[in-house]
Amino acid sequence: MKTTASIFFIFNIFLSIHIFSQCSDAGVCIIGKHTLSESIKNKNLIYFGANYGYTGKDPDINGSFNDISIVTFRVETDFSLGKEFRFNASVPYSFINGPLGENNGLGDFEAVISKTFNIHKKLKLTFLLGGKLALGKVNSKDSLPQRYMPGLGTNDLIAGAMITGVNYYFGIGYQKPFGRSANYVTRLKRGDDAFFRAGFYEVFNKISIRAEILTILRVQPSSVLTAYTPETFTKISNSNETQVNLLANLIYQASENISLTAEAVLPLLKRDYNIDGLKRKLSFRGAVGYNF
Repeated sequence: MKTTASIFFIFNIFLSIHIFSQCSDAGVCIIGKHTLSESIKNKNLIYFGANYGYTGKDPDINGSFNDISIVTFRVETDFSLGKEFRFNASVPYSFINGPLGENNGLGDFEAVISKTFNIHKKLKLTFLLGGKLALGKVNSKDSLPQRYMPGLGTNDLIAGAMITGVNYYFGIGYQKPFGRSANYVTRLKRGDDAFFRAGFYEVFNKISIRAEILTILRVQPSSVLTAYTPETFTKISNSNETQVNLLANLIYQASENISLTAEAVLPLLKRDYNIDGLKRKLSFRGAVGYNF
């Protein structure tokens, strides 16, 4: 029973932050939540993680090559508010390098509140509500396009739900961006994202493992700036693509208070467009967690 509750907690906070935050594509969805396999649900946690993502060299909408690498360092917190409520927050700092130049900076702030209900002896239901605040810069002195920016340039509303059993879980979610990025080049307006996920998890003494399939649907096509005088925005045909990702995650409980996480994400069905900078050919992530 203790193991089941602990693992549910892992997936609760895993769903809470990153699966929504910028989760419009494969690379950003590596955000596997890392926590101790024996965590107590009333504990507070803080994490420091780093991930590497690569876009591949597929042509984008402008016909140019991506070939962009992104290294992101992220600080995350997870606090108990009592009565099965939790508050999760995250701030990233990214370094982006590609054929058009280099950029780095603080990313967007993300926060989610979750509430869990026991609906059966071995079944739990969690609801999540939160958002993303556009703190990351979207312009640079080199007038680089959106895909080189550490922030997405929009304030987003996030909502979702997850059901967790003994060794499995299912989740759904929706992310609604508001407005348009102030990026000089693209002035991007992203479409909404809906996602569906299903996974299996298990605990072996100090080691926890997870495997998951994540499907992300871009609900509407995105649009970009195509003329300056007057400003004209054009929807990008077929940019409301579907993404399917395979995620593998391993958590090692190094001590009573410290956990180590390793994770990899690969796209099974990848996007053809990278106008928002969220496309990844592969992603890897590591993190250290501390509970108190």
